[in-house]
Amino acid sequence: MFFKRLIPVASSVYRPLAVRRYVMMTMGGFWPVIQKLPDGRLGVVTRDGDFHVGERGRLVFVTSSDGGESWSHAAVISEEGPDNRNPALGVAADGALLASFIRADRYTEGNWDPNKDPGGRTPMYISRSVDGGATWSEAELVDGQGREEWSGSGRSGPDDAHRYYSPFGKMVTLPDGTLLMAYHVDRRRSSASFLLRSRDGGRTWVDPVTIFDGLDETAICHLGGGRVLAMLRGVNEGERGLWRSVSDDSGYTWSQPRRVTADLEHPGDVIRLQDGRLLLTYGRRVPPYGVQGMLSSDEGETWDTDNKLLLVGDGGHRDCGYPSSVQTDDGTIVTVYYAWDIVDDPRMGVHGGALLYRPEDL
Repeated sequence: MFFKRLIPVASSVYRPLAVRRYVMMTMGGFWPVIQKLPDGRLGVVTRDGDFHVGERGRLVFVTSSDGGESWSHAAVISEEGPDNRNPALGVAADGALLASFIRADRYTEGNWDPNKDPGGRTPMYISRSVDGGATWSEAELVDGQGREEWSGSGRSGPDDAHRYYSPFGKMVTLPDGTLLMAYHVDRRRSSASFLLRSRDGGRTWVDPVTIFDGLDETAICHLGGGRVLAMLRGVNEGERGLWRSVSDDSGYTWSQPRRVTADLEHPGDVIRLQDGRLLLTYGRRVPPYGVQGMLSSDEGETWDTDNKLLLVGDGGHRDCGYPSSVQTDDGTIVTVYYAWDIVDDPRMGVHGGALLYRPEDL
């Protein structure tokens, strides 16, 4: 069963921008990640079941068969918990869907407790679907994690206490079938961003590589050949924007990050459009709250800051954004995001939305 509801939106590129906005999910929709599925549908992995922080959170999957207007009931990926959250989504070369996430065992009597030690790290899990997201396999540990060397840890290895892992965003499938997955590790007040790869369709993960020590939630985009672009989130005061880094060897080595967005304009997602431009979308966590975007015509070297896209500007709270975008075969761009309420209708509550717009209007 699918459901369709159109809600008003006021978007602009410092001029009116034709955008349609639909409800993707109600009473949930946190941290959505969208991918085009092999059968032409759109699929989104997201979280519902609790507040932004809440141990009842579960990981779910919704689909659209009409380009982002109507969205299905949620299929549960994992509800074992506590607090299934922070997803990444990939499509393997054989068409299998892969959802990675964590179970945040950091609660004491239902309250978030950052000092709780669940017995070492909070690790990443992965589930697989071979039927287009209708059913998902039992979650297994991502086996490549736990071998990182970084400044935030007194020692390396999976037994380092209070290491909080998290995958992020779209997994990228290279032309040879290799999957890349970005993730980050937090420990106390430090963090670092890493990359894992799989050469067997997501069954095993190898070669953990540091993208940067000091940044976290990282979106990746394959630019062709061995070139991969990463947009990383700054976490320290005064650095909380997006930072750009590039690899020319399929993710094994990375350039020094360079800042792209202002403070509290994060986290991001980047895709290549059919016309060759790159589209960067990111959360806007300063008023007006919502989703913003920029375009690049030179592989992300520079961004058109004079024509920023205000895709959503009516969020009711700074807890919003986390956009994720795809372009459908007919050229339509679909960006999903989440927000608490909207100014025109505060009864919306927490929800996931889907924005539909055209590249020629940007």
